[in-house]
Amino acid sequence: MANQLPEFGGEELFAASSDKLFALLTNLDAMTATIPDLVSSEKVDERTMKCVVRPGFSFLRGTMKLVLKLGDVNPPESAAMSVEAQGIGVSMTILSQLKISAEGQGSRLDWTAKVEQLKGLISAVSPGLIKAAADQVIRHAWSQVHTQLGE
Repeated sequence: MANQLPEFGGEELFAASSDKLFALLTNLDAMTATIPDLVSSEKVDERTMKCVVRPGFSFLRGTMKLVLKLGDVNPPESAAMSVEAQGIGVSMTILSQLKISAEGQGSRLDWTAKVEQLKGLISAVSPGLIKAAADQVIRHAWSQVHTQLGE
C-alpha cells in the first residue's frame, strides 16, 4: 500500500485587519522572511520567487531549491500558492490555499496545504516524520508572520 501524501491545515488568528494580513501573505518579498533556513532568494516576477534553503532535518540534508508561485488571488479573501522543491535525490510539490476573514477587530486565516508530488529518497521517509518536520516549519512561519505584523 502506497504512503498517503501528507496534508496539513489549520487556523490562525491575527490582530491585523484582513487587508493587512492578505497584503503580507501575498507579498513574496515579505514572505521570504518567514522561510526557515533560508540561504538566498530571488524575485522572478510579482508572482514568482526562487529560494535556496538548507533544511536541518536528519532525513533531508544539503540545499534545496524552491520556487514559490502565487496562483489565484482574490483580495483580501483568498489566495493559492504552489511550492516546488528540488534537492539531491528529492523532489516535491506542495499546493496551499489561504482563506482570510474578519474576526472581531482582527482576522482569521484558514489554510490548507497538500503535498501533491513526492519523489526520490524522501518518498521512503515515514509520513509521520515528514508531518512532524513540516509542523515545525509551519509553526515557525506563522510565528514570523505574527512578528512581521507587529503582534
